[in-house]
Amino acid sequence: MKQDAFIQRLRQSLASLPKQEVEEIVADYREYIGDAIAAGRSEEDVIAALGDPDKLAREIKAQATYRQWQARRSFGNLARVVASVAGLGLLNLILLVPFIIYLSLLTVGYVVSGALALAGLLAAVYVGSHQAFGWPAADKPTIHVSKGTGRAASAASSVNGHEGSDQAPDLGTVKVDGDDFVLALDEGDKASIVTHAGVLELKNDDGDTKIVALGNGADKLLTKTGENTYRIATSEVKALEANDEDGKAVSVTHANDGKTLLWDIRDEDGSGRVQFEQDAKGNTSRLAVESGAHSVVIDPSKGITVKSNDDMVHIVAPMGWSLGGMTLRYALAMLIGGALGLLICIWLTRLTWRALSRYVNRQIAALSARLDEPGQTS
Repeated sequence: MKQDAFIQRLRQSLASLPKQEVEEIVADYREYIGDAIAAGRSEEDVIAALGDPDKLAREIKAQATYRQWQARRSFGNLARVVASVAGLGLLNLILLVPFIIYLSLLTVGYVVSGALALAGLLAAVYVGSHQAFGWPAADKPTIHVSKGTGRAASAASSVNGHEGSDQAPDLGTVKVDGDDFVLALDEGDKASIVTHAGVLELKNDDGDTKIVALGNGADKLLTKTGENTYRIATSEVKALEANDEDGKAVSVTHANDGKTLLWDIRDEDGSGRVQFEQDAKGNTSRLAVESGAHSVVIDPSKGITVKSNDDMVHIVAPMGWSLGGMTLRYALAMLIGGALGLLICIWLTRLTWRALSRYVNRQIAALSARLDEPGQTS
């Protein structure tokens, strides 16, 4: 190969470098070839000693990439140096494949650990916000009380969002409609209402409801909406009790906070009883059902208790039904596990960085020594 052909191929292979840098490299090799020919060596021998111009260009570019990494030590620049060295065949392929697999696993470790840490942090903030401020609101067990066979009252628990969970409690004699109690009194039914203004006594005799008001303005709180049907705002009621002619009874009492309603529903012989608490939004947090010697109590803060004669089963509930202690523990475990995973990945990355830096330094040092003496073959 002649000098002009060698220089042309070298220039083409170095096209990715800055033009000024390429011209300086080409000038250096022209000068070296000229000096060697002047010393008595043939042009063909000098070109043959320099080797393949394409490989020589790759070695020069690897050296240039190494200088860029020295000027700015980033992982991207280091990766480019490693790729350049690998392109020269200096990196054993038997070692390269496991190294690529190792980098892939390290990347997966970063992704998984970061996702766990982020998910744990978001869940912990979500649960902590609910526990501390009550927001966002969590689903709670609610009670849908519906009219059973005949005049009997029955209660069934349901979950928010299920069919019927948004219906108002309807116990035949007493019904909750929005912010009001509605009393529908059949013959023989009677009701007693304690209001902020006094006491109201209602009784249906022979199809006609008679009202006795004790207190100034108590009767004005009651609105007749139909035949033997009356409506009164729940906020005006301190306590209400209604009984039918068979002895079944429904009583509702406002708790001390003025927002919680305490319901108590009893059969005529007292063998059956349903009790539950209801907040201002109609959600119920506690339910107790008794039938003779059998009972079931559902309490979100304590769990579920089932009794039958002398036998009892108690299921301890976590702190809340959807959010609480168990969820918080899982969230913290995810956060801690993700954080530890990230720390391990960072530690492995530092070790990898140091190992690659030492390897690159050795390889480039050997390469630079050969390029400094162009006449030596690789």
